[in-house]
Amino acid sequence: MLWNSNNKLSRQITFKNIFSERYLVEQTSEIVMSSLVIKTVTEFRWDVRVLKVSDEYYHIELLSLDNVLKETNNPNMRDLNAFNNAFKRMYSELNMIINRQGELIKLNNIEEIQRKWAQVKTEMEAVQTKHDNMKGLIALNDDLFNNVENITEAVKGNEFFEVFLNVFMGVNLPGSKKLKKKSLFAQESIHWEYDINCNPSLPTNNNVVIIDIKGRVSQSLDKSWIKRAYGSFPIAELADRQPVLADSAKYRIDHTSGRLLEGLITKEEAVHEEFLKAKMVYRIVADHPKAEEQEPGESSRQKEEQGNANPRKTSIILD
Repeated sequence: MLWNSNNKLSRQITFKNIFSERYLVEQTSEIVMSSLVIKTVTEFRWDVRVLKVSDEYYHIELLSLDNVLKETNNPNMRDLNAFNNAFKRMYSELNMIINRQGELIKLNNIEEIQRKWAQVKTEMEAVQTKHDNMKGLIALNDDLFNNVENITEAVKGNEFFEVFLNVFMGVNLPGSKKLKKKSLFAQESIHWEYDINCNPSLPTNNNVVIIDIKGRVSQSLDKSWIKRAYGSFPIAELADRQPVLADSAKYRIDHTSGRLLEGLITKEEAVHEEFLKAKMVYRIVADHPKAEEQEPGESSRQKEEQGNANPRKTSIILD
C-alpha cells in the first residue's frame, strides 16, 4: 500500500510494489447464547504474496500455513475446530485477482480447490457410515464445490478480506465507505458506514502511517429486522431490545513497501449482556513489523533471511 503524492491517487492507500510477507493472526472470540458461553483463542499464519500490481487490479496469492485452537472453555470446540479445518483445506491456497478497492474479482485456481474437495469428499465418504448426518453434509458441499460462483462467494467470506484488506483500500483519505455485511450471528445483513482516517496525513521519516477505522450502522434496526436477525433464538428477554453494534480497526502500514505491519480489528454485537452477545478481536502482526528501507527489487522475503523479528516486542497497537 503506497501513499502516492504525485498523482490523483495521492490521498489513497494502494499497493505499489510486489512483496511477500508472513503474518501471525490471533482471533479471540466470546459468544453468549442463553446459558451457553463459548470463549476461544485461535492462531493462524498467512503467507501473503503480492505478485503483480497494475492500474486496475492486484494479483495476490494467499497461503494458509497453520490454524490452531489455542484456548477454549468448551471441549467440544476442539472437535468442531478439527472438523472445520478439514473444510478449510480447500482454501489453503488462494490465487486471486483483487481490484484496487480490495474486492475479489477472480479466482485463478478454482480447479485446485475442486481437486482438494474431491480428496476430502473421499475421506468423508469412507467414514460416513459412522455419522448419520455426514451424508447430507457431503451432498451440501458437493453442490458448493461443483459451482464456480458458489466457490467464489465462499472465498469472499474468508477472514483475509476482513482482516488484511478491510475497508480502506482505494478510499480518498480522510474519507468514508459504505458496506453491507452479515451480522456476527450471520442471520441478517447490516448496512455500515465507515469513517477512515490517516495519521499523519503525509509520509513520515520512519515511513509509517496509521489508519484508523470507525464503523457505524447506517440503517434503521426496526422490529422486522430484529425478528429476522434474532427470531430464531427462543429467548424471551430479547423482546423489544435494540442491539448495540460496533466495528473498528487500526493499522500500521509501511507506505514505501506496501506491507501491512500490524493491525487490530474489533467487532461486537450485543442484544442482551446476559443472554445474547458476541465479540471478536483479530490481531495481525507481520513477521517483520518495522518499516524498512529496501533497495530496488529487494523483497521482504529476502529480509526474512536475515532473521525473524519478535512482533510482540515492536508492536505499538497490540501491547
